Amino acid sequence: MDLKDVGLSTFLWPGMSVGGWVELAGELGLGGVELRTDPRAAFPPDLALAERRELRDRLAKAGLWCTVHVPIYGVNLASPFPSLAAASLGEVVEAVDLAADVGAELVVVHPGHVDPDFLPLDGERERATQRFRFALEVILAWARRREVKVAVENKQRSPGWDMVHSAAEHRSVLDWFRTLGACLDFGHLHTLGGEPASYVAALGERLVHVHLHDNHGERDEHLPLGTGTVPWRVALAALAGRGYGGRIVLEIPDPAGVRKSVAVVRRR
Repeated sequence: MDLKDVGLSTFLWPGMSVGGWVELAGELGLGGVELRTDPRAAFPPDLALAERRELRDRLAKAGLWCTVHVPIYGVNLASPFPSLAAASLGEVVEAVDLAADVGAELVVVHPGHVDPDFLPLDGERERATQRFRFALEVILAWARRREVKVAVENKQRSPGWDMVHSAAEHRSVLDWFRTLGACLDFGHLHTLGGEPASYVAALGERLVHVHLHDNHGERDEHLPLGTGTVPWRVALAALAGRGYGGRIVLEIPDPAGVRKSVAVVRRR
């Protein structure tokens, strides 16, 4: 695996700014960064156009590619509350704008969430699916205008339903829109007992982005590689076997954990 295709995610971490993450990526010989667009990270309302251009220039000067992850805290594109669904959509659209302004290659979007109490209600899955599909239609239309690609990510085990837990659910969403790509998170997959090779095969050419981190199979822990039970070597082999040529982002919030993971990858 070429480290130039590997990047890190700009998590919320004490003492680490976006600039600090950019410096760490360069120091470790990684190829890029994935900007998290939550408040206190690369939050779009906090970045004026001049600051976005400065960040774009800094990334280009460092020879780093860039991707963007939409906000995850409080954002739900399938919320049953129309005002919250609309606000969530607005946050994602702002993330797309930021991606375009900083020269990002791609924007990663989470699927919608349905809380457990709603699931037994007649037709709630269908209603949530319609809300999410509408949101994606708007997001993709805006992304085309801003010349940014979009990928939808599979989610981890959690209370309720996050709409994309299996390869079949992932493919079902991808079938809505031919320009929509897939982001495969192997850590999320492991919490559901999924098998990497079959999931990679099911996504086929629609797989354009990967998230990698470790856990013990019970919950989403975002641990350094080699400290949990995620079969990440099997996952990387499956990608190589299918000729995957996209980016791989280490989603690890601890800078020391990123260092440890890069060292493990170098030794594999």
